[in-house]
Amino acid sequence: MIFFRKSYPRPTVSKKGKGQVTVWLSLMFLVFLSLYLVCLQSVQKQQRRQQAEQASQAGLFSLFSEYEPHLLEQYDLFYLDTSFGSGREQVDELCSHLWKFIDQNITGVSGRPLYGLKLEGVDIDGLVRATDDAGAVFARQAIRVMKEKTGASLAEDWVLQGIFEKNAQNDSEKFLQDQKAYEGSVKNYEGEEDGVEAEAFEWDGLSNSFTLSKAIPGGFNVSSKAVDLSRAPSHRALSEGVGQSDGTEGQLLQKQWLVSYLCAYLDNAEEILPGKKQNKYLDYQLEYVIAGKRSDRENLDKVIRDLLLMREGANYIFLLSHSELNGQAETLAKLLAGITGNPALIEGLKHLILLGWAYGESLVEVRQLLGGYELSVIKKREDWQVPLMKLLFVLGHPGQYDTQKNMQKGIGYETCLRIFLMLQPVRTLSMRALDVIEGEIRQTEGCSHIHLDHCVERISARIWMPEIYLERSYGYE
Repeated sequence: MIFFRKSYPRPTVSKKGKGQVTVWLSLMFLVFLSLYLVCLQSVQKQQRRQQAEQASQAGLFSLFSEYEPHLLEQYDLFYLDTSFGSGREQVDELCSHLWKFIDQNITGVSGRPLYGLKLEGVDIDGLVRATDDAGAVFARQAIRVMKEKTGASLAEDWVLQGIFEKNAQNDSEKFLQDQKAYEGSVKNYEGEEDGVEAEAFEWDGLSNSFTLSKAIPGGFNVSSKAVDLSRAPSHRALSEGVGQSDGTEGQLLQKQWLVSYLCAYLDNAEEILPGKKQNKYLDYQLEYVIAGKRSDRENLDKVIRDLLLMREGANYIFLLSHSELNGQAETLAKLLAGITGNPALIEGLKHLILLGWAYGESLVEVRQLLGGYELSVIKKREDWQVPLMKLLFVLGHPGQYDTQKNMQKGIGYETCLRIFLMLQPVRTLSMRALDVIEGEIRQTEGCSHIHLDHCVERISARIWMPEIYLERSYGYE
């Protein structure tokens, strides 16, 4: 038997460095595995935090969906009633509702927590109330309502974007500084009486004999309603929030928006006197915002006196500038005092006649305004209604001219109220408007215990979960 040598060499085995590659790969695998686990844990934490933020945001959204419906329905205002109609603020109940909404968003169908999240604590503070800073919070929302209804907010965003962005940034920075510096305070602002009113009425003896009934058109009845103002937001001690004025409410354009809101949502005597509506609170609501008195009669009396004073001055100037009418007054003065031969007495009597004549014309105009008529912005001769010879009769029976024979176009009763409203401070307008709104809402069934200082438009919430702490601010925009 023949054996052949193999033509290929046998494999040789090294006796040095046994297992070196295996150890190296194992160490590298452990390093990469540790890195992978760290990254995975970081991703899981970020995912859990993101899920926690989404659940918290959804919970806050659900909480604010419990807005007070009557305020929205009647006044287009979004507020969350923290008393839940009980008349007593319940922050614990508010936290309970937020807890429930957040917990629902981190709990699966099986009832087990999702993503390892578990709610450990909820706290609410930083309430921004409707009455904060004497109604500045309400004023901003009212202004925003009117801008959105008229489309002016779009003009601000698009047409005047640069200007408004700059102002908004400055206002926002100021607001944040104020919020950090103050815990918020609520002040009572009562309307200041016009210091010259008493003196102004002394210029004409006829005004001293004024009675409200003379200025009311025939067949109209003056409301006898009165309220207890000590319980109104503008007079009582209010709950304090962190809301602050941003400093823009007093600007002329912003103030006009606020006045427009009041005219759109509050009633006035022209609407109520003919019996078109019947309210449960004060009937003459715009008149209350102007005068701030406890009864409809007092408020209407104050506004009509101011209106008479304004029209009387304009009519007196018109008489002085119109040669024909001025001549009639001078002729009558000469007939009455010419026998004295005293020019100063005649001149004084002429101006007294002109004042009385202007007052008679003003009385007729006020009655027409309350009856729904308008007055010319620039008075002409054909617009003058009261002849001099019928002045005394008109003062005793002003209803003869309740119907305009020469129809005028120009300013109406509401326009006159707008003028008076623009003369009031913004804080006075806001707080008195809140008086009316709260009074009206409390007449609604189921809302008798509502208080506007318990109604908030923004809150700050603090939320605790395992290894997660969130602090979020949420409100109506």
